[in-house]
Amino acid sequence: MAMEAVPDSQTLHIPKLRRRWQVLLLQLISTASLLMVMKRMNVVFGSCTEEFIEDSGGIESTYWCPAYEHTRGLNYWQSSGSVELILPDFLHGLTDFAGEPLTGDATFVGPLALCIAVTVAWVFLLHQSEKIQTWVNRAVSIGFVAWMLLPFLMSWIYAMVINGPHVPWHPAANHLDLLWTPFMFIFEMVFLGIVFAPVLAGLMGIWGLSRRMITWAVGYFLMVVGIHAMLTFEGITEAVDVGLQPLPAQIGDATLYGGLVSPLALVLLQIALLILVFMESGLAVITHLEYASMLPEDAKRNPEYVIQFRNVINSHIVHLVGIMTVVGLTTAIALEFDDFLISLVGFLEQGQWSGQVRESLELQLTYGKVISAGLFLLVVAGMRFVLPWQRVTGIIETGMSRFRSTD
Repeated sequence: MAMEAVPDSQTLHIPKLRRRWQVLLLQLISTASLLMVMKRMNVVFGSCTEEFIEDSGGIESTYWCPAYEHTRGLNYWQSSGSVELILPDFLHGLTDFAGEPLTGDATFVGPLALCIAVTVAWVFLLHQSEKIQTWVNRAVSIGFVAWMLLPFLMSWIYAMVINGPHVPWHPAANHLDLLWTPFMFIFEMVFLGIVFAPVLAGLMGIWGLSRRMITWAVGYFLMVVGIHAMLTFEGITEAVDVGLQPLPAQIGDATLYGGLVSPLALVLLQIALLILVFMESGLAVITHLEYASMLPEDAKRNPEYVIQFRNVINSHIVHLVGIMTVVGLTTAIALEFDDFLISLVGFLEQGQWSGQVRESLELQLTYGKVISAGLFLLVVAGMRFVLPWQRVTGIIETGMSRFRSTD
Protein backbone atom coordinates (compact mmCIF):
# COMPACT_ATOMS: atom_id res chain seq x y z
CA MET A 1 0.00 0.00 0.00
CA ALA A 2 1.47 3.36 -1.00
CA MET A 3 2.31 5.74 1.81
CA GLU A 4 0.10 8.80 1.94
CA ALA A 5 1.94 11.90 0.74
CA VAL A 6 2.56 14.79 3.12
CA PRO A 7 1.91 18.32 1.79
CA ASP A 8 5.01 20.45 1.40
CA SER A 9 3.73 22.89 4.01
CA GLN A 10 3.55 20.06 6.59
CA THR A 11 7.01 18.55 6.14
CA LEU A 12 9.63 18.68 8.89
CA HIS A 13 12.00 21.02 7.06
CA ILE A 14 13.16 23.94 9.23
CA PRO A 15 11.74 26.78 7.05
CA LYS A 16 8.32 25.07 7.11
CA LEU A 17 8.48 24.30 10.83
CA ARG A 18 9.24 27.90 11.72
CA ARG A 19 5.84 28.84 10.28
CA ARG A 20 3.94 26.26 12.34
CA TRP A 21 1.50 27.83 14.76
CA GLN A 22 2.86 25.72 17.63
CA VAL A 23 6.41 26.99 17.10
CA LEU A 24 5.23 30.58 16.72
CA LEU A 25 3.07 30.23 19.83
CA LEU A 26 6.03 29.04 21.92
CA GLN A 27 8.16 31.91 20.61
CA LEU A 28 5.44 34.45 21.35
CA ILE A 29 4.99 33.01 24.86
CA SER A 30 8.73 33.27 25.44
CA THR A 31 8.81 36.85 24.10
CA ALA A 32 5.86 37.95 26.23
CA SER A 33 7.42 36.35 29.32
CA LEU A 34 10.70 38.13 28.61
CA LEU A 35 9.02 41.54 28.38
CA MET A 36 6.96 40.86 31.52
CA VAL A 37 10.12 39.87 33.41
CA MET A 38 11.71 43.17 32.41
CA LYS A 39 8.62 45.08 33.59
CA ARG A 40 8.33 43.26 36.93
CA MET A 41 12.07 43.54 37.58
CA ASN A 42 11.87 47.28 36.93
CA VAL A 43 9.05 47.64 39.44
CA VAL A 44 10.73 45.56 42.16
CA PHE A 45 14.42 46.40 41.67
CA GLY A 46 14.27 49.79 39.92
CA SER A 47 13.78 52.22 42.83
CA CYS A 48 16.06 54.32 45.01
CA THR A 49 15.45 54.95 48.70
CA GLU A 50 13.68 58.13 49.79
CA GLU A 51 16.65 59.07 51.98
CA PHE A 52 19.00 58.82 49.01
CA ILE A 53 16.67 60.96 46.88
CA GLU A 54 16.42 63.63 49.59
CA ASP A 55 20.19 63.68 50.05
CA SER A 56 20.57 64.10 46.27
CA GLY A 57 18.37 67.19 46.19
CA GLY A 58 14.83 65.86 46.08
CA ILE A 59 12.64 64.17 43.53
CA GLU A 60 13.02 67.01 41.02
CA SER A 61 16.82 66.79 41.04
CA THR A 62 18.99 64.63 38.79
CA TYR A 63 20.19 61.63 40.73
CA TRP A 64 21.24 58.06 40.01
CA CYS A 65 21.56 54.80 41.91
CA PRO A 66 22.50 51.39 40.44
CA ALA A 67 18.90 50.24 40.14
CA TYR A 68 17.28 48.27 37.31
CA GLU A 69 16.16 51.44 35.52
CA HIS A 70 17.71 53.26 32.54
CA THR A 71 16.34 56.82 32.36
CA ARG A 72 17.90 58.05 35.60
CA GLY A 73 21.38 56.96 34.50
CA LEU A 74 21.06 58.59 31.08
CA ASN A 75 19.70 61.85 32.54
CA TYR A 76 22.42 61.89 35.18
CA TRP A 77 25.13 61.27 32.60
CA GLN A 78 23.71 63.89 30.22
CA SER A 79 23.31 66.49 32.98
CA SER A 80 27.06 66.52 33.60
CA GLY A 81 27.31 69.07 30.77
CA SER A 82 30.33 67.55 29.05
CA VAL A 83 28.47 64.66 27.38
CA GLU A 84 25.85 64.68 24.64
CA LEU A 85 23.88 61.54 23.82
CA ILE A 86 24.45 60.16 20.34
CA LEU A 87 21.06 58.52 19.84
CA PRO A 88 17.88 60.65 19.87
CA ASP A 89 16.16 61.00 23.23
CA PHE A 90 13.01 59.23 22.02
CA LEU A 91 15.03 56.08 21.30
CA HIS A 92 16.33 56.21 24.85
CA GLY A 93 12.81 56.56 26.20
CA LEU A 94 13.58 59.97 27.71
CA THR A 95 11.18 62.09 25.62
CA ASP A 96 8.54 61.64 22.95
CA PHE A 97 8.80 62.98 19.40
CA ALA A 98 7.65 66.41 20.60
CA GLY A 99 10.37 66.57 23.26
CA GLU A 100 8.05 66.06 26.25
CA PRO A 101 9.53 63.96 29.08
CA LEU A 102 8.23 60.40 29.35
CA THR A 103 7.41 58.51 32.53
CA GLY A 104 6.21 55.04 33.44
CA ASP A 105 5.84 52.32 30.83
CA ALA A 106 6.21 54.85 28.00
CA THR A 107 9.97 54.95 28.67
CA PHE A 108 10.24 51.35 27.41
CA VAL A 109 8.74 51.97 23.96
CA GLY A 110 11.74 53.57 22.23
CA PRO A 111 14.41 51.15 23.54
CA LEU A 112 12.17 48.15 22.82
CA ALA A 113 11.66 49.36 19.25
CA LEU A 114 15.45 49.63 18.95
CA CYS A 115 15.91 46.09 20.33
CA ILE A 116 13.31 44.71 17.91
CA ALA A 117 14.97 46.46 14.96
CA VAL A 118 18.40 45.08 15.92
CA THR A 119 16.93 41.59 16.37
CA VAL A 120 15.24 41.68 12.95
CA ALA A 121 18.48 42.81 11.29
CA TRP A 122 20.48 40.14 13.15
CA VAL A 123 18.07 37.33 12.26
CA PHE A 124 18.04 38.50 8.62
CA LEU A 125 21.84 38.42 8.61
CA LEU A 126 21.85 34.86 9.99
CA HIS A 127 19.88 33.68 6.96
CA GLN A 128 22.46 35.09 4.55
CA SER A 129 25.48 33.27 3.23
CA GLU A 130 28.69 33.08 5.22
CA LYS A 131 30.39 35.38 2.74
CA ILE A 132 27.80 38.12 3.26
CA GLN A 133 28.03 37.75 7.05
CA THR A 134 31.81 38.13 6.85
CA TRP A 135 31.52 41.27 4.73
CA VAL A 136 28.94 42.77 7.10
CA ASN A 137 31.16 42.08 10.13
CA ARG A 138 34.10 43.67 8.38
CA ALA A 139 32.00 46.67 7.35
CA VAL A 140 30.83 47.23 10.92
CA SER A 141 34.40 46.99 12.28
CA ILE A 142 35.81 49.28 9.59
CA GLY A 143 32.92 51.71 10.09
CA PHE A 144 33.57 51.94 13.83
CA VAL A 145 37.30 52.59 13.29
CA ALA A 146 36.52 55.15 10.58
CA TRP A 147 34.03 56.86 12.89
CA MET A 148 36.76 57.18 15.48
CA LEU A 149 39.69 58.22 13.24
CA LEU A 150 38.30 60.14 10.25
CA PRO A 151 36.74 63.09 12.14
CA PHE A 152 39.95 63.38 14.21
CA LEU A 153 42.27 63.30 11.19
CA MET A 154 40.14 65.63 9.07
CA SER A 155 39.82 68.16 11.90
CA TRP A 156 43.53 68.03 12.66
CA ILE A 157 44.64 68.29 9.01
CA TYR A 158 42.21 71.14 8.31
CA ALA A 159 43.43 73.02 11.40
CA MET A 160 47.08 72.59 10.35
CA VAL A 161 46.27 73.94 6.88
CA ILE A 162 44.64 77.02 8.39
CA ASN A 163 46.81 77.61 11.48
CA GLY A 164 50.03 75.83 10.64
CA PRO A 165 51.52 72.60 12.06
CA HIS A 166 50.69 71.79 15.69
CA VAL A 167 50.21 68.76 17.91
CA PRO A 168 46.65 67.36 18.12
CA TRP A 169 46.46 68.06 21.88
CA HIS A 170 47.30 71.75 21.51
CA PRO A 171 45.36 73.78 24.12
CA ALA A 172 44.01 76.16 21.50
CA ALA A 173 42.76 73.36 19.24
CA ASN A 174 42.42 70.01 21.00
CA HIS A 175 41.37 67.40 18.44
CA LEU A 176 41.70 64.36 20.70
CA ASP A 177 38.18 64.83 22.00
CA LEU A 178 36.88 63.57 18.66
CA LEU A 179 38.53 60.20 19.33
CA TRP A 180 36.33 59.65 22.38
CA THR A 181 32.97 60.05 20.62
CA PRO A 182 32.59 56.33 19.72
CA PHE A 183 33.62 55.34 23.25
CA MET A 184 31.03 57.73 24.68
CA PHE A 185 28.49 55.94 22.50
CA ILE A 186 29.58 52.64 24.08
CA PHE A 187 29.09 54.07 27.58
CA GLU A 188 25.71 55.35 26.45
CA MET A 189 24.79 51.80 25.42
CA VAL A 190 25.99 50.55 28.82
CA PHE A 191 23.44 52.74 30.66
CA LEU A 192 20.74 51.63 28.21
CA GLY A 193 21.87 48.02 28.46
CA ILE A 194 21.37 47.90 32.24
CA VAL A 195 17.72 47.16 31.48
CA PHE A 196 17.66 46.17 27.82
CA ALA A 197 20.79 44.02 27.38
CA PRO A 198 18.95 40.85 28.53
CA VAL A 199 15.92 41.85 26.47
CA LEU A 200 18.02 42.17 23.32
CA ALA A 201 19.87 38.93 24.07
CA GLY A 202 16.58 37.16 24.81
CA LEU A 203 14.94 38.35 21.60
CA MET A 204 17.98 37.27 19.61
CA GLY A 205 17.91 33.89 21.32
CA ILE A 206 14.20 33.34 20.76
CA TRP A 207 13.95 34.39 17.13
CA GLY A 208 17.55 33.61 16.16
CA LEU A 209 17.41 30.15 17.79
CA SER A 210 20.42 30.77 20.00
CA ARG A 211 20.54 28.68 23.17
CA ARG A 212 23.52 30.69 24.43
CA MET A 213 21.64 34.00 24.15
CA ILE A 214 18.65 32.69 26.11
CA THR A 215 20.76 31.27 28.92
CA TRP A 216 22.79 34.50 29.02
CA ALA A 217 19.60 36.55 29.47
CA VAL A 218 18.45 34.26 32.29
CA GLY A 219 21.87 34.54 33.93
CA TYR A 220 21.73 38.32 33.67
CA PHE A 221 18.35 38.49 35.41
CA LEU A 222 19.61 36.23 38.20
CA MET A 223 22.76 38.35 38.49
CA VAL A 224 20.63 41.49 38.91
CA VAL A 225 18.70 39.83 41.73
CA GLY A 226 21.91 38.66 43.40
CA ILE A 227 23.67 42.04 43.13
CA HIS A 228 20.59 43.82 44.45
CA ALA A 229 20.42 41.46 47.43
CA MET A 230 24.11 41.95 48.13
CA LEU A 231 24.06 45.76 47.86
CA THR A 232 20.96 46.05 50.06
CA PHE A 233 22.24 43.68 52.74
CA GLU A 234 22.26 45.42 56.11
CA GLY A 235 25.94 44.83 56.70
CA ILE A 236 26.81 46.35 53.31
CA THR A 237 24.51 49.37 53.57
CA GLU A 238 26.01 50.32 56.94
CA ALA A 239 29.41 50.67 55.25
CA VAL A 240 28.42 51.85 51.75
CA ASP A 241 24.86 52.91 50.93
CA VAL A 242 24.37 53.17 47.17
CA GLY A 243 20.72 54.14 47.51
CA LEU A 244 19.00 50.96 46.33
CA GLN A 245 15.53 50.32 47.70
CA PRO A 246 15.75 47.04 49.69
CA LEU A 247 13.03 44.45 49.75
CA PRO A 248 11.08 44.12 53.01
CA ALA A 249 12.81 41.88 55.54
CA GLN A 250 9.53 40.10 56.29
CA ILE A 251 7.64 38.18 53.65
CA GLY A 252 4.30 39.41 55.04
CA ASP A 253 1.03 37.72 55.83
CA ALA A 254 -0.62 35.53 53.24
CA THR A 255 -3.70 37.58 52.35
CA LEU A 256 -4.13 36.75 48.65
CA TYR A 257 -5.97 33.84 47.04
CA GLY A 258 -7.59 32.63 50.22
CA GLY A 259 -4.51 33.02 52.41
CA LEU A 260 -2.25 31.12 50.02
CA VAL A 261 0.40 33.75 49.33
CA SER A 262 1.49 37.19 50.53
CA PRO A 263 1.74 40.21 48.17
CA LEU A 264 5.55 40.28 48.29
CA ALA A 265 5.84 36.53 47.76
CA LEU A 266 3.43 36.78 44.82
CA VAL A 267 5.57 39.41 43.09
CA LEU A 268 8.77 37.40 43.53
CA LEU A 269 6.99 34.21 42.51
CA GLN A 270 5.75 35.90 39.34
CA ILE A 271 9.30 36.92 38.42
CA ALA A 272 10.59 33.39 39.00
CA LEU A 273 7.79 31.77 36.98
CA LEU A 274 8.17 34.25 34.12
CA ILE A 275 11.90 33.51 33.91
CA LEU A 276 11.13 29.78 33.83
CA VAL A 277 8.47 30.20 31.14
CA PHE A 278 10.78 32.41 29.06
CA MET A 279 13.63 29.90 29.25
CA GLU A 280 11.54 26.75 28.85
CA SER A 281 9.47 27.93 25.88
CA GLY A 282 12.46 29.52 24.15
CA LEU A 283 14.68 26.45 24.54
CA ALA A 284 11.81 24.12 23.59
CA VAL A 285 11.66 25.60 20.10
CA ILE A 286 15.41 25.12 19.65
CA THR A 287 15.27 21.53 20.95
CA HIS A 288 12.39 20.50 18.68
CA LEU A 289 13.91 22.13 15.61
CA GLU A 290 17.27 20.52 16.33
CA TYR A 291 15.54 17.13 16.46
CA ALA A 292 13.81 17.80 13.13
CA SER A 293 17.02 18.96 11.48
CA MET A 294 18.78 15.69 12.35
CA LEU A 295 16.11 13.50 10.73
CA PRO A 296 16.89 11.89 7.37
CA GLU A 297 15.34 13.53 4.33
CA ASP A 298 12.85 10.70 3.85
CA ALA A 299 11.72 10.91 7.49
CA LYS A 300 10.94 14.62 7.12
CA ARG A 301 8.25 13.68 4.60
CA ASN A 302 7.08 10.55 6.41
CA PRO A 303 3.49 10.96 7.73
CA GLU A 304 4.30 9.00 10.89
CA TYR A 305 7.18 11.31 11.79
CA VAL A 306 5.09 14.36 10.98
CA ILE A 307 2.25 13.18 13.24
CA GLN A 308 4.71 12.24 15.97
CA PHE A 309 6.35 15.66 15.85
CA ARG A 310 2.98 17.40 16.00
CA ASN A 311 1.91 15.31 19.00
CA VAL A 312 5.20 15.97 20.82
CA ILE A 313 5.07 19.73 20.40
CA ASN A 314 1.35 19.87 21.27
CA SER A 315 2.06 17.88 24.43
CA HIS A 316 4.91 20.22 25.25
CA ILE A 317 2.58 23.23 25.16
CA VAL A 318 0.06 21.47 27.43
CA HIS A 319 2.78 20.35 29.82
CA LEU A 320 4.26 23.85 29.89
CA VAL A 321 0.99 25.32 31.14
CA GLY A 322 0.30 22.47 33.55
CA ILE A 323 3.78 22.17 35.04
CA MET A 324 4.21 25.91 35.53
CA THR A 325 0.84 26.04 37.26
CA VAL A 326 1.82 23.19 39.56
CA VAL A 327 5.24 24.78 40.24
CA GLY A 328 3.64 28.08 41.22
CA LEU A 329 1.04 26.39 43.42
CA THR A 330 3.51 24.12 45.21
CA THR A 331 5.94 27.00 45.77
CA ALA A 332 3.20 29.09 47.35
CA ILE A 333 2.22 26.14 49.55
CA ALA A 334 5.85 25.55 50.53
CA LEU A 335 6.27 29.17 51.65
CA GLU A 336 3.24 28.91 53.92
CA PHE A 337 3.76 25.30 54.98
CA ASP A 338 4.98 26.30 58.44
CA ASP A 339 1.68 28.07 59.08
CA PHE A 340 -0.19 24.93 58.02
CA LEU A 341 1.82 22.74 60.43
CA ILE A 342 1.33 25.18 63.30
CA SER A 343 -2.41 25.35 62.63
CA LEU A 344 -2.60 21.56 62.56
CA VAL A 345 -0.73 21.23 65.86
CA GLY A 346 -2.88 23.95 67.41
CA PHE A 347 -6.04 22.17 66.28
CA LEU A 348 -4.87 18.89 67.78
CA GLU A 349 -3.52 20.26 71.08
CA GLN A 350 -5.73 23.34 71.63
CA GLY A 351 -2.91 25.15 73.46
CA GLN A 352 -1.25 28.56 73.41
CA TRP A 353 2.00 27.21 71.97
CA SER A 354 0.80 27.32 68.36
CA GLY A 355 -0.32 30.94 68.65
CA GLN A 356 2.98 32.01 70.16
CA VAL A 357 4.95 30.28 67.44
CA ARG A 358 2.77 31.80 64.72
CA GLU A 359 3.58 35.26 66.07
CA SER A 360 7.30 34.49 65.99
CA LEU A 361 9.25 37.00 63.92
CA GLU A 362 11.77 34.40 62.77
CA LEU A 363 9.17 32.55 60.71
CA GLN A 364 8.40 35.75 58.77
CA LEU A 365 12.03 36.40 57.86
CA THR A 366 13.82 34.94 54.85
CA TYR A 367 15.43 32.00 56.63
CA GLY A 368 12.08 31.19 58.23
CA LYS A 369 10.59 30.71 54.78
CA VAL A 370 13.57 28.58 53.80
CA ILE A 371 12.86 26.36 56.81
CA SER A 372 9.19 26.22 55.78
CA ALA A 373 10.09 25.15 52.24
CA GLY A 374 12.52 22.57 53.62
CA LEU A 375 9.80 21.08 55.81
CA PHE A 376 7.50 20.90 52.81
CA LEU A 377 10.13 19.03 50.80
CA LEU A 378 10.69 16.61 53.66
CA VAL A 379 6.96 15.89 53.96
CA VAL A 380 6.53 15.42 50.20
CA ALA A 381 9.60 13.16 50.06
CA GLY A 382 8.26 11.13 52.97
CA MET A 383 4.85 10.77 51.34
CA ARG A 384 6.41 8.75 48.52
CA PHE A 385 6.24 5.80 50.92
CA VAL A 386 2.49 6.38 51.24
CA LEU A 387 1.45 7.69 47.82
CA PRO A 388 2.96 6.25 44.61
CA TRP A 389 3.68 9.58 42.91
CA GLN A 390 4.80 7.99 39.64
CA ARG A 391 1.57 6.02 39.35
CA VAL A 392 -0.50 9.12 40.18
CA THR A 393 1.24 11.24 37.56
CA GLY A 394 1.00 8.37 35.08
CA ILE A 395 -2.77 8.18 35.58
CA ILE A 396 -3.06 11.93 35.05
CA GLU A 397 -0.99 11.87 31.86
CA THR A 398 -2.96 8.89 30.55
CA GLY A 399 -6.21 10.72 31.17
CA MET A 400 -4.93 13.83 29.42
CA SER A 401 -3.80 11.81 26.38
CA ARG A 402 -7.18 10.08 26.16
CA PHE A 403 -8.93 13.44 26.44
CA ARG A 404 -6.86 14.83 23.57
CA SER A 405 -7.47 11.72 21.45
CA THR A 406 -11.24 12.05 21.88
CA ASP A 407 -11.07 15.66 20.69
